[in-house]
Amino acid sequence: MKKYLKNSIILILSTFAFNTGCQSTREPSRFRDMATVSPKLQEWHKSEINAFVQSDSEQMPASGQALFIGSSSIRMWNTLSEDMAPVPTINRGFGGSQTPEVLAVFDQIVVPYAPRIIVYYCGDNDLGTENTDSSAAAMGFIQFARLAHNHWPETEIVYIPIKPSLARWSNWAAMEEANSIVEDYCNAMPHMTYADTVSPTLLEDGTPDPSIFLADGLHMNPKGYAIWTSVLRPIVHNAWEH
Repeated sequence: MKKYLKNSIILILSTFAFNTGCQSTREPSRFRDMATVSPKLQEWHKSEINAFVQSDSEQMPASGQALFIGSSSIRMWNTLSEDMAPVPTINRGFGGSQTPEVLAVFDQIVVPYAPRIIVYYCGDNDLGTENTDSSAAAMGFIQFARLAHNHWPETEIVYIPIKPSLARWSNWAAMEEANSIVEDYCNAMPHMTYADTVSPTLLEDGTPDPSIFLADGLHMNPKGYAIWTSVLRPIVHNAWEH
């Protein structure tokens, strides 16, 4: 009996290692050859992360929910739970975050929740108005997706593309390129979804709709979040059901 259990455990571990290896080797070479980014958390974000950890220590959210993570566009989504209902959600957006910072806090505000679905928005702050390193912004997300699928191979990961905004429209070409890289990745890999939240936020002339933004021209108002909801809700509900 002991020998049987030992052999069974070895088989399970071997299968897991094989599946994890297959996940990485399924990636087209163009993504495997891209330069990686180093996880790094800015000092001024630590208080927000500590607040999440403290909240979890007092009442840990149930595992297997839909985790929304990323920068302030996630943090400021005040109607998220209602917009995705009845799918249960956890909001772990922290303002001003960049993709290396989301990587840096993966063990703190992703792993404990064992999410069934992950919805990700970050990269906007990586590029801002001047940075044109689209590959690095895209790779920050790709590394995140690799980490998540190493933990939970069948968790559905939904990418919200970097939004076209009034404040950062001058750098839209770099943002659009980052989105394109990620879209190709999502199309190539299992359990990945690229949610086109960009098209519905543009006017007929291809410029951002001013009516969906707050006064800063960067963050969205309720009309903007209603557009995101119209795109994301069916995707999240479908992933939840299947």
